[in-house]
Amino acid sequence: MKRTSILAAAAVTAMLTGPGAALAHVNVDVADGEYVLELGFQNEPAWLGQPNAIWVKAGKYGTGGATPVDGLAGSLTAEVEKDGKTLQIPLIPQEDGVYVAPFFPTAIGDYTFRITGEIDGKPVAAEVSSSPTTFNAVEPLASVQFPAALPDATEVAAQAQAAAQAANSARAIGFAGVALGALGLIAGLLGLLRRR
Repeated sequence: MKRTSILAAAAVTAMLTGPGAALAHVNVDVADGEYVLELGFQNEPAWLGQPNAIWVKAGKYGTGGATPVDGLAGSLTAEVEKDGKTLQIPLIPQEDGVYVAPFFPTAIGDYTFRITGEIDGKPVAAEVSSSPTTFNAVEPLASVQFPAALPDATEVAAQAQAAAQAANSARAIGFAGVALGALGLIAGLLGLLRRR
């Protein structure tokens, strides 16, 4: 029994720390090294299209380590960047120096988080991108869907757009056919009238 528990724990550890796994969060010293910001996704791993957030924990260095710092939601701003697009998100205070900036990641891959502003009048500029040494990239949801993967939302949207275009083309051809049919009917009636 004990051996089975050890093997199970080892398997879980291997899954979490195997190739491609990243650390959950990364620490960045800010405000002249007096403070530390811990950054990462709120929910790890981060799944495509699922609610998530930039997770920030602020601490002030002291003799006993970093003490949580509250009250920074008004002086710090969060920003997320993906593929050259950026979104500023207000920080929402939680507890014990923790703040979140909620968003829905809609593309797989690496994201960059930025925290800017000031703490105690000292400038803060922290920027971290997901990588094997920081925090996880956004992963496709299909990899954990069971028993069958749901269609990707972008694929469904593309298929719907293609179907709408095909319907519009069919409608245009239908109207053209009706118009030609009406012209043929009129021509036939005129031909009958001329014979008389």
